[in-house]
Amino acid sequence: MAIAARIDSFVAPTITQQSLYDGIKQAFTNAGYPAPTSEFLSGTDRVVVYAVILDNTRIYGTTFIRIRVTTGLVVAQQIFATWNAGTNSGTGNSSELIYTAFASNVQINFVALNAASEFRLVMLFQGSIYFPLGFIAPQSRPAWWNLDAWNYCFLPVSSTFALLRGSTINPYSNTEHDTSLNIGRMVIANTITNRRDILQGVITYTQSNQGISGRSSDDLIMVAASGTTRFDIVQVPGSTNQYLILNPATGGLAVRVA
Repeated sequence: MAIAARIDSFVAPTITQQSLYDGIKQAFTNAGYPAPTSEFLSGTDRVVVYAVILDNTRIYGTTFIRIRVTTGLVVAQQIFATWNAGTNSGTGNSSELIYTAFASNVQINFVALNAASEFRLVMLFQGSIYFPLGFIAPQSRPAWWNLDAWNYCFLPVSSTFALLRGSTINPYSNTEHDTSLNIGRMVIANTITNRRDILQGVITYTQSNQGISGRSSDDLIMVAASGTTRFDIVQVPGSTNQYLILNPATGGLAVRVA
């Protein structure tokens, strides 16, 4: 994959639905997303839809992410297999991920990460509230996975990245995929090297118990990250590669940024 480019931004209080919505749109631009496919009101909710293009020559080579912002400062996201900009509706949609409401009197921060076709993520945080928006499409999908039959694009369900969610247009009986992250033995620094061990590449497994649904590039890693701080940088002995910690926990996810 491309080494992830990072751009930080924020929305200052007093936070409103409009300022949060605009802040999310700017962060998605920073993460390398194209101009929105759709923008509209659904009741009092503001909605924006982005296309994720893996191969625009294939029937399901493009997937869509729908972001919804409420007047109560709740953010939600959902993945669609297809989208009709004329009717503001789509097909193959997953169930919606709905996150904790933000406070209006505290700054909201965004970290936008652009790794081209493997992932484009926007990390939102305000105090203890922390969650990702955007997609992951592991670099190595199964050879038999046909983009003319199924989408290949997933939403991280939470900031642990333990679970990914795809569209209902898929070869399995459900939309959920476990990851190989958060292994309980990957806790603290190795006492011999005084550095934190890593394991390159994240594997995804379908919850239909039919095996492996993908593997990321080696630029996504699991790290023994307990005791670190969110967005710390880890560097591996003998290498100049640098990794940004997204989940500062046992077996947490980090992504290469240099």
